[in-house]
Amino acid sequence: MAIVKKTKPSHPAVRWINAKPARLIVMSFLLVILTGTLLLALPFAAQGRRSIGLLGALFTATSATCVTGLVVVDTATYWSTFGKGVILGLIQIGGLGLVTITSFFYSLVRRKARLKTLVVAQESTANFSFNDVLRLIRRIVLITFSIEFVGGVLLTWRFSRYMTFGRALTRGFFQSVSSFCNAGFDLHGDSAAGPYSSLVGWNNEPFVILVTALLFIVGGLGFVVWSDLLRYKREHRLHFHTKLVLIMTVVLIAFGFIFFLIAEFDNARSAYSMGSLPVWQRPFAAFFQSVTPRTAGFNTIDQASMHDSSKFMTIILMFIGAAPGSTGGGVKITTFAVLMATIFSDIRSFDDIILIRHKIARETFTRALAIVGLGLTIIIAVTMILSVVERQALDMGNFSFLDLLYESTSAFGTVGLSSIGTPNLTTAGQMVLIPVMYLGRVGPASFAISLAMHKSVRRELVPPEGKTLVG
Repeated sequence: MAIVKKTKPSHPAVRWINAKPARLIVMSFLLVILTGTLLLALPFAAQGRRSIGLLGALFTATSATCVTGLVVVDTATYWSTFGKGVILGLIQIGGLGLVTITSFFYSLVRRKARLKTLVVAQESTANFSFNDVLRLIRRIVLITFSIEFVGGVLLTWRFSRYMTFGRALTRGFFQSVSSFCNAGFDLHGDSAAGPYSSLVGWNNEPFVILVTALLFIVGGLGFVVWSDLLRYKREHRLHFHTKLVLIMTVVLIAFGFIFFLIAEFDNARSAYSMGSLPVWQRPFAAFFQSVTPRTAGFNTIDQASMHDSSKFMTIILMFIGAAPGSTGGGVKITTFAVLMATIFSDIRSFDDIILIRHKIARETFTRALAIVGLGLTIIIAVTMILSVVERQALDMGNFSFLDLLYESTSAFGTVGLSSIGTPNLTTAGQMVLIPVMYLGRVGPASFAISLAMHKSVRRELVPPEGKTLVG
């Protein structure tokens, strides 16, 4: 008689988390954030061996894991070597995603994967199917580490002209990982430019500016695009998604470059405004300001002294963000492209949504509209809350309502740019940004799906059609 071994039933909370791939991904980010918070709250994580406290640690861990870049203390001058190492680890895990990393090691030790594992991996990488998804994950990890290594070597070589090799090595590889993961953390706060200076002191080094920009542009293209580009030499064709991402990336960079070069060319409000730079450095600054809002978080010019028009354009670019399945955030450039295509198709009275000579399903537009609507709702709500919490600073003229909108969008888009300086916010204001950064990284749509407790129910009764006027 065969003996059947009974398996111990899992806890209801575990079953709830495992019920949906999106929910598992959302909770994995939360686990990493909590672990990072405990590590950064340790006294020896700070240079003075004085703990930053749980709230400061939580903010930093969330910003690093969600690859945002907003900080409440200067990374270079406040954190110890251990603290910087923790932040770098959180950035790497947050950029790739814990599910992607665990799936990578899973693919190394097991030849066959369960269907559930494949579905979770597919959701993590934003792949179209789970066929060969583990092979894609291995390729993603290999490409990521290879690009970060090359970027680290190039930046180390350039930094070594101005500092010891040890400092250049640490700074170069930290910036390479942070750039590729679109995190925006840097170790330049101990330079002559002072704390929170980012790359404003490196405008005289176009090599550093361009390498950094190239790293986060590549990181923002998305895992599926990388894989498609690698196959191009063999298949001599690109998928529609890849073409759309590449075209939109070029268009947004070119448009932003022209806008910022014109709008900020003569702006000399501060020592680090674009107009205060030598003329030959201004095109590089305009190019960098065009690409960094799409979730990179580094800056080469003073964000506070920019004209309101430039701040608003930066807000738009931050909201659009990078490509799906990338290390960047925002509502994604493909979402924006689908919305624009729908508007133009309706204006021209087309029956179908046409984008780059391809038909787009109405379901895709509906999902894009939901993502944009939810994103706008979050940003508007957070900005209003900040305006109440920071009322005293607003009344004193320390910053404007536009600056609060800038901060909220930066948090939601996981960008890391700030025109007021996040440390200048009250503790309550800083705490408001924590869930926004988290939502911006895991995706508002995925977060909503992950929290859905019940399956969709088919209604037996068909409600009457409601007719109303719109527009």
